[in-house]
Parts: sequence; C-alpha cells; structure tokens
Amino acid sequence: MLQESALSDLRRLVGQANVLTSPSDLEAYGRDWTRVHQAKPSVIVLPASTAEVAAVVAYCQAKQLPIVPSGGRTGLAGAAVATNGEVVLSLSRMTKIEELDEVGQTIRVEAGITTQQVQEAAKQVGLFFPLDLAAKGSCQIGGNIATNAGGVKFIRFGGMREQVLGIEVVLPSGEVLDMNTGLRKNNTGYDLRQLFIGSEGTLGIVTRATLRLTPPPRNMQVSVLAVPSFESILQILSVCGKAGVQLTAFEFFTRAAHEIVLQHALGARSPFADKSPYYVLLEVEEGAGGIDVMQPLLEQIFAADLISDAVVATSSAQFKELWGLRENITESLSKHGHIRKNDISLAIGQLAAFTAELELEVAAAPKDIQLVLFGHIGDGNLHINYVGLNKAESFADFNARARLIELRIFERLARYKGSISAEHGIGLLKKKDLHFSRSEPEVTLMRQIKQLLDPANLLNPGKIFP
Repeated sequence: MLQESALSDLRRLVGQANVLTSPSDLEAYGRDWTRVHQAKPSVIVLPASTAEVAAVVAYCQAKQLPIVPSGGRTGLAGAAVATNGEVVLSLSRMTKIEELDEVGQTIRVEAGITTQQVQEAAKQVGLFFPLDLAAKGSCQIGGNIATNAGGVKFIRFGGMREQVLGIEVVLPSGEVLDMNTGLRKNNTGYDLRQLFIGSEGTLGIVTRATLRLTPPPRNMQVSVLAVPSFESILQILSVCGKAGVQLTAFEFFTRAAHEIVLQHALGARSPFADKSPYYVLLEVEEGAGGIDVMQPLLEQIFAADLISDAVVATSSAQFKELWGLRENITESLSKHGHIRKNDISLAIGQLAAFTAELELEVAAAPKDIQLVLFGHIGDGNLHINYVGLNKAESFADFNARARLIELRIFERLARYKGSISAEHGIGLLKKKDLHFSRSEPEVTLMRQIKQLLDPANLLNPGKIFP
C-alpha cells in the first residue's frame, strides 16, 4: 500500500473517487484473464483525460513508482497483471468518440472505449470496424493497440496494426507524443506509431487513436466442412485462393475440440451424422449483385475430394449456430478441465510439416493431458490447448507437467522459425520463451529501445523481457 501522502497526491490529480484501494478493486483491476499470478497492486488510478494520464505518469516518475497500464484486462499473457505493488492506471473512464469522418472513413476515439462500441458507432453510419474478437464487449481500443490484437477477420482485414492511422501516447516521462494525425500517407522518416503498437504498454500509454473504417462486407455466407486430414485443410485454402472468392474467415478445429463444445456449450449440436478428424469454418462474402459464391466453391472442393461433408447456413439463426461451434471452444475447454494455452504461428507453407511433428507430441502426451487444437488457419495461427482431465490434480501440478510438453513443442517450432505468440503477446507468461522466436540481436535491440524510453523501468516492469 502506498503512503497516505502519495494517495492524497494522486487524489488531487484525478479526483477523490477515482483512486481506488479496496481489496475487491485491487483484485479486479490488478489481473487479466490469465489468472496465473496473484494480483498485488498498491492502488488503482482512473484518469479521465490525456492531461490527467500525463500528470499521473509524471508524478510516478518523480516518485519512482512503477505503473501497470490497464485496459479491459482480457489478455492471455499476463501483460496487464500487477504483482509487486504497482500503480494500476486504468483508462476505463476515457470512452469518448471524438470524431467520425464518413468521407475519410476514420474514427478518432479515446483509448478506453471498447471494441464493440467502435463497431456499433461505425455501423450507425453504414461503415465497418473490422477487428472482431470474442472479448469485443470488454476489451478496449488502447489494449487492442498495446497488444496488436488479431481476431477472426484477420485473413481479410489484418490485425489491429492495420487499423491504426494515428495514436497519441504518454511516454514514461509524462511527455505527450501526438502522432494522431490520421494521415493515410506520411513518408517523413521513422513511423514511430508502429513502435508502440504491440509493445504491451512497456514503452508508453496509448490515450487516443484514429482508426481506419471500411465499407461493410457484403452479405456473408458461412459453411462448416468435415475434413479428413490436416493436409486437406491447406488444400481447401488453396482452392479458395485460386477461386478468387473474398474470404472473411477461415477457421479450423479438431474432432476433440468439437466434441468438447457439444458436451459443454448450451444448445450446441453437430451438423453432421458422422464424426470427422477435422472441421473448417469457411466464411465468404457473396459476389457482386448478390451472386452466390459459396455453392460453386463447395462444388470445387467436393470435386477435389477434400471433404466428406458440408453444411451451409440458410438463416441468421443457423449462421450463429455454426459460428458457435468455433466461438464456444475456449469457454467449453475451461469447463472440461485444467487449461494451459499456446498461441503460435507459422508460415502457411510450414504448417503441414509442423503439424505432423505436433501429432507425435499428441501421441506421446500423458493420457490425462489432452492436446486440443483450433485456430485461424488462414493466417497460420494455431491455438494449442493442454487440457488436464484429472480434476483432482492441483492446477500447479498439471501446469508443471503441461509445461514440459510445451517446451518440446516450442523447440520444434523454433526450427521452423515460427512465433510462440501469434496474437496474445508475451507479458509475464512467455518472457522466458522469447528466445524461441527472437534472436539475441533482436532482443538486445528491443532492450535498448526500452532503456532509451524508460531508463528507470517504471512502465509495466517485468513484462516481455526475461
């Protein structure tokens, strides 16, 4: 707990009601969705403007108080966890939409606004914000930028990095760096915006952003395919590419993932009579003038003998039901047993070979640890879930055993030059594994950038670097 004098100073900066110290607030704001590390912040501070953020950061710099920036805290890498008496600086009061430019197709917002609120604002004027996450109702734009969030529409629109036209950042010194011009073209030296996108709050705190909007996709059609092999999944992706259809999502999940959803998700049912080793969820835009592109595409895929069955949504209710088979996996896994997660990526051309090696790890795993796979296969992203089936075992014991499997998989991944984190970041959970994906010169350069901007190591200390 901070001294009363420091608490009084912070209250003068942001207001009495916006400095929280109750145990319940410390617990809620001090951790993210990982639930691995115990939350131990000293205080929660809720500024209402960039000026207040800058004042709090400058004060903490002067008093040498470490800060953990906090958004919606939906991350899965421990990047928003305060474990050592830090000041948690939450942007949840900064939720303004400052400008929506229908002609330029941009929106300027404060960093505490949720992804869903931005989506809804764009929809009201006939536009579309393409970042789409399961946590969209909770995650905040500042956190999306700090973690370079991905999502299920990545294959069509890219991740958060591709949506950001400008940002405003409070540096560790308390200085405000205004790069929030919203320019689409600006070839005047280093693009410093990109330095902060994906930096997990270790270099600065994003307070405002100008985001790219797009015209909404044409009516989307969705199909779930029963696929006999992983190699066939990649061939289906190739057929889609050559057919020239506009993919908006290309997701896959295994039979194990499907059966866990059927067991735990309310109302879930399989669209197929027979079980399949793999499934693909395919979402495409209809063609110009309302032309059906799904049926001709499925005919090509059937003709190539790549699938055993397929079902196409014919109503909005069925559309939602088919998407539920993919979107309900994470929640269903949490009900099934202890969970440890990996979020890896590879070049698409390496996926088949790596997955063949991964099958060896699946076969060698202890019988009470099930490896369940799903992911955004269209952009090379695999989610590996270690599921502890022995619920009598402590999470700590399960986690230690799952970690041994994880290390073997990371060693294999490194040989393919893959990433140990496709979209969830490094945070606290993966910092010991950074060397599997980043070379020593890369890590050294990143450390030097951190040292340049935050020499006292006060901003989100302990994250990313081992």
